[in-house]
Amino acid sequence: MNKHFLFGAVMILALLSTVWSAVSAQTRQLARTETLQATDGAYRDGLFLGRLDARAGRNRRACVGRWSSQTDRASFASGYEDGYARAALMSVAERK
Repeated sequence: MNKHFLFGAVMILALLSTVWSAVSAQTRQLARTETLQATDGAYRDGLFLGRLDARAGRNRRACVGRWSSQTDRASFASGYEDGYARAALMSVAERK
């Protein structure tokens, strides 16, 4: 009986360890992504302009031509979409 209990306890601990490791890795990846976005000029520019357009009631239109590299353009577009969506949600919440 004790052998079965010990085996079960070890299996549960192994399962919990695996789950904890996976969650920890995902948390680190999210923190790394947020840090990269916070220091990326193209993303921050898009975030700012997206918020401005949403607050002014303009249509969603990211002007990616202001950035020369494809990476910066993608980063700007991502920031613009995030900024526009957040500001639009805030304005809807304020109306209620």
